[in-house]
Parts: sequence; structure tokens; C-alpha cells
Amino acid sequence: MRDEFSDRQLAIRLRLAGRPVETICRTLTRSREWFHTWWRRYQARGTLGLYDLTRANHQPSRIAPELERTILNIRARLESRVHPHTRYGLIGASTILSELKDLHVRPLPGLRTIERVLARNGLTLPRVRLARLLPTHVYPTPQASDSNQLHQVDLVGPIYLKGQRQRYYIFVCRDAFDGAVCLQVHRSRRMETVLTFLGDCWKRLGRPAQVQFDNAREYLGWGPAARYLSRVIRVCLRFAVEAIFIPPKRPQHNGAVEWFNGWFQPRLLQRHFTRVSALKRELARLEETVNTQHVQRRLGGLTPAQYRRRKQLQKLPPRYVMPLDLLPVAAGRVTFIRQVSPSGHIHLLSQSFIVGKRLKGQYVKAVLDTQRAQLTVYVKGRIFKRWPYPFLKK
Repeated sequence: MRDEFSDRQLAIRLRLAGRPVETICRTLTRSREWFHTWWRRYQARGTLGLYDLTRANHQPSRIAPELERTILNIRARLESRVHPHTRYGLIGASTILSELKDLHVRPLPGLRTIERVLARNGLTLPRVRLARLLPTHVYPTPQASDSNQLHQVDLVGPIYLKGQRQRYYIFVCRDAFDGAVCLQVHRSRRMETVLTFLGDCWKRLGRPAQVQFDNAREYLGWGPAARYLSRVIRVCLRFAVEAIFIPPKRPQHNGAVEWFNGWFQPRLLQRHFTRVSALKRELARLEETVNTQHVQRRLGGLTPAQYRRRKQLQKLPPRYVMPLDLLPVAAGRVTFIRQVSPSGHIHLLSQSFIVGKRLKGQYVKAVLDTQRAQLTVYVKGRIFKRWPYPFLKK
């Protein structure tokens, strides 16, 4: 059964195929004025021009009913929890658009159109427009515009298996740009475990230019020994990876990995695992799903795995053994982002440095250059203060 929208589509297809206007109008029992109206709209806006326009804003008022039902049915399939592999699947507009592309649906709706369909059917909350926040102290956020420019590392735990007292920790590494993840579970959070985890991440995801941590002792060291640089820092230097440490007690500045931790924990830990082997299998399934099925808008609708296949990534050899001993200090940079205290101090590596009270409350970037044995403080990208750093010979 034909409808108005189908007639418009058929008329355009026939004209593009070279049929005369008179033949098209006779076939569809339509007037020449009707045809030329929709032909002009198609030439101006493409397939979107075939939809009805409102006089208020000249935007498509409603997509074709068949396409809307298709979107809703895809959403229902994605939301299904019947198959275990869909437990970690995304169900948003980007994922639906990717499936429509794979099915070669034409005309292909935009992301905003899919979002409106979901909102209209009560499947998503409408966007809340919030007032602009007042400017605060500028945070020197590390930038990532491609894969392996910045990894963020964190751990979740301790967690306990059902009926057991043994502690377990989930180590998480996430690429801040493309969203690729590496996940492992371990019984310990010691520095040796961190080094092993970093080695496995750099074998799977590749070696990053920068890796960002919080200030936990398993990364930074503890007490006076921290000023001589921990094994984790020395390994990063050896592999030409710049270690970045966010301000203490500010997990929001490790945003990419913290968001991911908040997303996966309810989905993973709703199951009560009794064996660590089952938890490891589930983590492997979660990692595979995120890397191979989660489409990213910033990647042009590709998954992290699809995007990374186009890149030449520097990965460690599969059989490479990560050094666990204390390495000599190599030439490189270690960055500490700190907020200046009311007394004008910044604290890093179990030491205190005076930068001045006029900077209190501001975020500064302190960069340790191991080759020159210098610690330099940058304020808004400019050198502000510099000290010699004599603790690198040990």
C-alpha cells in the first residue's frame, strides 16, 4: 500500500533513473506541480527534503513510521539481557545508527533524529539544559587527539568472591581518546602487579606517549623513598612514556577511566562470583565487548578495534617480560599536576616546594626533567619557577 512519503521517494528514484516527468506523474497520478515541489526540495536538502516541513522551524516534523519502528525494534534488541554477550552492550543513538548503517537503511537518519525518536517514546530522558558554570581555576588537562596518546590507569577494589575472604583488585587501563580498555584481576595491588599489568596493556593496546595515575603508593612510592622515583616511574621513563600524576584526592581529573569504572561496576558486580576464574572470563568478555562492539561518535561511528586497525601502534612483543627490579633512571619527563595550597606550597614526591601565596588555589604543572635534573613549574603553559633536583643518582 502506497503512502505520500513512498510516492515522493519513488518519484525521485524514477527521475534519477532518467524517466520523463510526464511518465512519473502519470504513473503516480500526481500533478507536475507536486513533482517539481519535491524535486526542488530533494535537490536542496537531499533525502531529508522529502519529509514534511513545519512552518515554525522548517525542520522534519516526523520521520517515516517504518523507520521509527525500525529504530525502536533495534533499541529493544540491544536492551535485551537474554544473551550474556549483550550485558555490556551500549544501547544509545550511536549504536543504533551503526546498526542502521550495517543494514544499509536508506534514508539514514542523523544522531539527533534517533535521539528524538527515543525521547518521544519514553526510552531516554530529555536533555536538561543547564546554566553555564562560572569560570574557575584553569586545570592543565593533558590532551589526546588520537589513539595511545594518553592512557589512564586505575584500580577497583578490594572486591570479594562469595564466601571468601581473599581480596581481589580489578586493574583498569583506558585510552582517553578512543575508549579502548585493558582489564585484569589480581590478588595484590603491589608495585610488581602494577608493572605486570602495564606490560600486558602495552602488549594489547600499544605503548602510549603518556600514562596518567592517581597518587596511590603502588604507583608513586611512599615516604622519603618516593623522592628517588618509584619502579613504576622508572619503567615509564625507560620506555619513553611520560607518567602524569593528578592532584591528590581529585579522581574527577582521571575522568575517562573513572567514568568507565562507574559504568561497568554495576553490570559486572551484580553477579556473585564464587571462583576467580569465572571473574577473569567475565572481565575478558567485558573487555572484548567494549573494544569490538562499542561504537564511538568521535571515531566516526567506529568501534575502538576498528579505529585502531587503521593505526600503526607500537606494541611490546607478546613474550616480552616486564622488568620488575629497580631500573636506573632514564632520560625523560615526569609530570605532577598540583593545586597550590593556601600557604603557597605544592607537595610531590614526599617533598614541599614554595611557589608563592599569590597562586593559592590555582592548578600548576610541575615537570621533572630527569636528563637535566630539574623541576620546573608551569603556570598556564609558561615557566614560573625552577629548582635543581638532586635525587636522581640513586
